[in-house]
Amino acid sequence: MLTASLVGIEPLGFADAFARRSVIVHHSLADHPLLAMDAIAELADQLPRDSVRRERGIQAIGEAHRYVEVGEGRPSESVLDVENNGLRISLRNIQQVPEYAELVDACLDEVEPLVAAREGGMRFRSGYVFISAPAATTPMHFDAEHSFLLQVKGKKHVSVAAFENDPAALRRELEKYVDGRPCDFARMEGNAETLTIERGLGVYLPAMVPHWVMTESGISVSFSIPFYTHFCQRAEGVYRVNSWLRKVKLSPTPPGRSSPRDAAKAAVFQSIRNTRRRLPV
Repeated sequence: MLTASLVGIEPLGFADAFARRSVIVHHSLADHPLLAMDAIAELADQLPRDSVRRERGIQAIGEAHRYVEVGEGRPSESVLDVENNGLRISLRNIQQVPEYAELVDACLDEVEPLVAAREGGMRFRSGYVFISAPAATTPMHFDAEHSFLLQVKGKKHVSVAAFENDPAALRRELEKYVDGRPCDFARMEGNAETLTIERGLGVYLPAMVPHWVMTESGISVSFSIPFYTHFCQRAEGVYRVNSWLRKVKLSPTPPGRSSPRDAAKAAVFQSIRNTRRRLPV
């Protein structure tokens, strides 16, 4: 039995998978007017420029991702010509536009009861739209948040290396990624499960688990709804501060070993992040 009208989740399966591995979900957003191509094109022009990324659609999936902006002209033009221009377009933090904030909240309001008692509950909701040219790739990466990647148009193959039976290996790879060091992508591939999503299907992606994406022929449009929990927000701060400490030749305590130290590191990271947000551009 599904628990939601917008995002359909099997409760027991999701409860078992939460924060550990990916599962397929269903959704009813494929025909939503805010996710039609014309509406997405208009959204691209409404967002601040730093919330719109236009990159080459084909990139090496196992190499460190370096964002390089290649878009020219109005973002809406790139969206509407994506079948021909070879781009992967990311519209980030779409909740900055009120009607999209309402859509993000409507979806995550249905999810929140399933996570309210997990990891300190849901916080810091956001929304993204990804528009990709045919046969595009998204390189391997870790996200600090939990998310649901919901396929609106086209087909995606999402590979997730959860390392369920080897959490120490997962932590080592995450530390490498945060430090900017090469990860063992071959080992990730050996541990990966690939889930295929198309119109009406989506995938739950746990926080801090490596994943990468390949699309098929035709345009791909995905709607992503990430959210933090208290736990993963703190963990992000700990991993970032530990990375800074390693760069000055210190050996920081791994996350989870000391709650007071973790809390102090998370507070330092959040303070620095808040200061950077206030700095003039």
